[in-house]
Amino acid sequence: MTSTAKNFAGQNLRGRSFRGQDLSGSDFSDTDLRGANFTGATLIGANFSKAETGVQKRWVAFQLVISFFLSELAGIFVAYTGAWVTIFFAPRYILSSRIATGIAMIITLMIIIFAIVQQGFTVKAFGTMTWAFALVAFALALSGADPLVVLFAGAVVAFAVVVFSVALALSDAGSFVAWLGSFLGILQGALVGAVAVSWSGAGSFDFALVGAGVGAVVMVLLSVYTSGRALKGDPKFDELLKFIVGFASIGGTSFRGADLTKANFTKAYLKSSDFRNSRKQRTNLTRTIWKQAKELDRSRLGTSILANPEVRELLVTGKPNQTQSYEGLNLRGANLDGAYLKEVNFKRAILSEASVRNANLESVNFTEAQVIGTDFTGAQMTGVCLEGWSYDHTTKLDDVDSLELLNTKGERCRRDPDNNFEHSDFT
Repeated sequence: MTSTAKNFAGQNLRGRSFRGQDLSGSDFSDTDLRGANFTGATLIGANFSKAETGVQKRWVAFQLVISFFLSELAGIFVAYTGAWVTIFFAPRYILSSRIATGIAMIITLMIIIFAIVQQGFTVKAFGTMTWAFALVAFALALSGADPLVVLFAGAVVAFAVVVFSVALALSDAGSFVAWLGSFLGILQGALVGAVAVSWSGAGSFDFALVGAGVGAVVMVLLSVYTSGRALKGDPKFDELLKFIVGFASIGGTSFRGADLTKANFTKAYLKSSDFRNSRKQRTNLTRTIWKQAKELDRSRLGTSILANPEVRELLVTGKPNQTQSYEGLNLRGANLDGAYLKEVNFKRAILSEASVRNANLESVNFTEAQVIGTDFTGAQMTGVCLEGWSYDHTTKLDDVDSLELLNTKGERCRRDPDNNFEHSDFT
């Protein structure tokens, strides 16, 4: 296929399909790429600076509708559960064995809420919930109460937290309008749940409405908390964040299986995009430029190096983290040209095929790092530690400014008087 570089700068390309096309070197700067499809496309060296990706307005409307109905569904279930908890404490049940069911449901719900807040959406949290269900169900079985009611209550809370969290955090639907719609949905659901309990003859409408209202408020607060923690990058809510981002990216810009080698996304707005591998081929992000890219963490990043928050932040800002350490991390194919990385620890890191041209690497620790195919052209490498690093003839060291190299003795870097180089001698 012949490469055809084209100039799309500043154009509206919403919903356009470039699937499988070779557009290497093309200019997509300042373009509106919401809903565009680049699946399997060859985009080597393409310019996406200041471009905007994401979902089109019709998909935003779809997400708004879905968020409303998810919230209403969650509201119905949680309100129904809350109403039953309240009814079990009604005067006619106070002296009966049915009070045990209400107490058991409250205990179970408290355990569920505690597990979500303290442990997030992790295997450990769901293990805690499972044990809570099992113990309470066993106690209820001994008392002659129906354990299925408690199991239903716990499952409802977990389900409701997830769906309402998604409704609060939906891509562009995370606006005030979407939040208001979701909140109204939960209130309507609470009302429907109260009516359903009342019609079932279990208790009066007023009594059911109190329980439904309390349940709805608790769920809203818990959902706001969980969605907030997920969007702030709390590792305990990683799975919830993946679910939120995945749902919000439906209909978004697709780069699945595309070759984005040396493509430039400087200052691009990348919310709700898909950079995962396709079924047929891997998405190539070798030496792709991400400087000052916005909302990259709101895209589907698959198993690429961008999935690691520390690596992603480094590639976007060009500045190391507070610990100055990326020991053992995978930065294969990263583009760090011109970055200020003085005294950073890259011990045992994978930097093969990366580009650090003209970067400040003074006193950097490359002990046992992998740098096969890495481009160090023009880098400032005075005082670097190179003990045991892995390189070959493809490692480019042209015009490296290295006046003094260091070797490691144990875990410390020390001066080696035999490793003093003049400018460009290191190559």
